[in-house]
This record gives sequence, C-alpha cells and structure tokens, in this order.
Amino acid sequence: MINDPREPADRRPRTETAGAGPATIDIPQATDSVLIDLISQGSVPAFVALFDRTSEAVHTELTVELTGTSRTGEIFAASYAEVWWLAGHHRTLEADAIGWIISIVRRRIAEASRETVRPGARTVLEGLRPSYAELEVAALLNRPVDCLRQP
Repeated sequence: MINDPREPADRRPRTETAGAGPATIDIPQATDSVLIDLISQGSVPAFVALFDRTSEAVHTELTVELTGTSRTGEIFAASYAEVWWLAGHHRTLEADAIGWIISIVRRRIAEASRETVRPGARTVLEGLRPSYAELEVAALLNRPVDCLRQP
C-alpha cells in the first residue's frame, strides 16, 4: 500500500507499530471499541479485523435493503471507507460497530435512492469498473475488489 504524502501523518495506514500500541494488543480478541480506537490511529490490522467481524452482517443488511441494483458493492465499500475515515469520531466506551456501520449503510442507501437521472441524460454503466471506494477499501484490506461484492 502506498502512503500518500499529502495525507495527514496521523491518518496514513500503519501496518507496523512499536511500544504500547496495536502490536501489544490481541487484535482478533479486541472489543469493537478498541478496534475503532486503533482504526482512528491508522491501524490497518484493526480495520481488517473489524471488517472481517462485521462484513457478513453488514452485507446481509445491505442486500435486504437494496435489491435490484448493481451499486451494492459500491455502497458497501463506501460505508467501510467512511468507517476508516471517521473512526476517531465514534469513540465510546463500548461502541456498537455493527449498529454504527449499518447506520452508515442506511444513510448511503437513502442518498443513493434520492439520486435522479435527468431526462435525456446518458446513464453511467454501473458495475463495469470498481468505484473509488471499492478500490480504497480493497487496498486497505489487501484483498481483491471482488471480496467486497460478495458476502
């Protein structure tokens, strides 16, 4: 993964830490609130752990709420990209990650449903190439984009 020098240093993805940081925490056993705190500090392993822990439930919610569209993968990925960027604003003692992420998904579904196509405007062919959100989350997870389009 490439660190963008224009990105603030505290939000660049970190994969290695020293001292009393994420390297000393058992990430698979960490609570959601600990993972969210670590994500706010740029911990990619914490993001991957939270994604693995929540993605199936979030994807299920998304497919129930949003049927008949090829934007499912885009909304799914954009929701997790928002988790990455806003983790520092969701710090509570025992954070409910599933509830928080599902609320992001529902807001994004509502926004997508409000989008209208002007009469006579050319429509974008959806699904031909990954969205920027899908590319960003796939890079954070170090996984192929296709993993975001399937539960």
